[in-house]
Amino acid sequence: MEKQDMNSLVNLCTRRSIIIPAFEVYGEVAGFYDYGPIGTRIKHNIENFWRKFFIDGMGNLEIEGTIIYPERVFEASGHLKNFVDPIVNCPKCGSSYRADKLLEEYFGSIKDEARKEKVKHAASEEMESMIKENLKCLKCKSELGTIGKFNLMFETKIGPSNKQIGYLRPETAQGIFLDFKEIFRNYGLKLPVGIGQSGKVFRNEISPRNMLIRMREFSQMEIEYFFDPEDLSSIEKDAESYTACKVNFLSRDAQANRGTEVEALSIGELLDRKVIPNHLYAMLLSKEIEFLNGLGIGNELIRLRDLLDDELPHYSKRNIDVEVRVNEGFEELIGNAYRTDFDLMNHQNNSKKNMSVLSNNKNIVPHVVEVSFGTDRLFWSIMYNSIYKTEGREWSLLLLNEHVAPYKYALFPLQKDQQLTDKAAAIRAKLINDGASVFYSESGSIGKRYAKADEMGIRNTITVDYDTLKDETVTVRNASDTKQTRTDWKQIR
Repeated sequence: MEKQDMNSLVNLCTRRSIIIPAFEVYGEVAGFYDYGPIGTRIKHNIENFWRKFFIDGMGNLEIEGTIIYPERVFEASGHLKNFVDPIVNCPKCGSSYRADKLLEEYFGSIKDEARKEKVKHAASEEMESMIKENLKCLKCKSELGTIGKFNLMFETKIGPSNKQIGYLRPETAQGIFLDFKEIFRNYGLKLPVGIGQSGKVFRNEISPRNMLIRMREFSQMEIEYFFDPEDLSSIEKDAESYTACKVNFLSRDAQANRGTEVEALSIGELLDRKVIPNHLYAMLLSKEIEFLNGLGIGNELIRLRDLLDDELPHYSKRNIDVEVRVNEGFEELIGNAYRTDFDLMNHQNNSKKNMSVLSNNKNIVPHVVEVSFGTDRLFWSIMYNSIYKTEGREWSLLLLNEHVAPYKYALFPLQKDQQLTDKAAAIRAKLINDGASVFYSESGSIGKRYAKADEMGIRNTITVDYDTLKDETVTVRNASDTKQTRTDWKQIR
């Protein structure tokens, strides 16, 4: 079995309409993609597994907040001032580029890894110098201008007067912070407690790229864990359950020396080194590794990267990203931010509403550890690490596990014969009634239908043939090895 490359994945997603460039009939707009029927089912399965694992499985709560916020919210959160990327424009043709990514891609193309890494921590003046020495506009080859700051939020107007400014949310977190006090009071909660939200967010990226890796409209699954920084005893008592978890860790020291060498360490060792700020953070990291394993992403594909101080978001005291190998590098899938009391205190100060709650007989404004999943990136990394080519098959094989696969079974009548299609319909109805998801097709040769099921990520295919009419048995084909067995269809669940 041979692992396939990114070109094979893009080709598969295009041919099977798993991912579709949005508005394509009017001309593609960078950074916007639709999910086709199969992609939608896979994405929903990922979201449902997140909900089962982190919300229901850990006893947390979930909300669904608004997408548009008034300007005051983002003044308080710091996004108006700090949610910016470095932008460089071409004075001649008007093209715009994100300065750091433009340089990273250039140095990557010439295999200069040292300078590629250096860009990540360079100030605007240093990046300007690098651009002048090495790059011109990619479209018209003219000299590029100076580097400025570009706010990534999409602005809109609220109401008919156009006087009230609003923004599409760039993260789902702020809705959780704004609702926290009321939820805490009305649900009789006590610290620590997690509140999650899954949904669309919007960032007006300067240079969207790599398909689902960096988009302008995408999905997040976020959980904010509120806790008393002076009392994590309820977490610490179960320390043995998470401190032994082994991870591949990329330290700040290694990055400072332009290295990518990871250390195999336990969560407990990282706690002892004070890399991980507290036991809640440690427990969540171990849960994230378990979650990714449950989706079919093995530990060998995962690393934890400790962000340097100049990379930290404006709200964070410490960030450790969980990254997964995609193509030739690693991509951030989960951001873990120790947001302290930054958000609740800012909203308290700006709204004049008290955000404190009772903990250990005293009123405190809780601290927060945030776990933020990029849903689309998670989808893309699973797909990339699941596409294979096997001997004897001219098509790709998408090996998705049971938590991700769009359907549990594909069901095919051998031919378009009324007796066979009627029997297949009855089997399909029984399987669906039993809770199984079923993809049904009777078009095309059975070989082509097998190929389609393989490329859709369906592990098991049921074929109804003339023997089924005699003895109630069907052929069950496993996609991974193409082996076929006869079984009584009533025994299939």
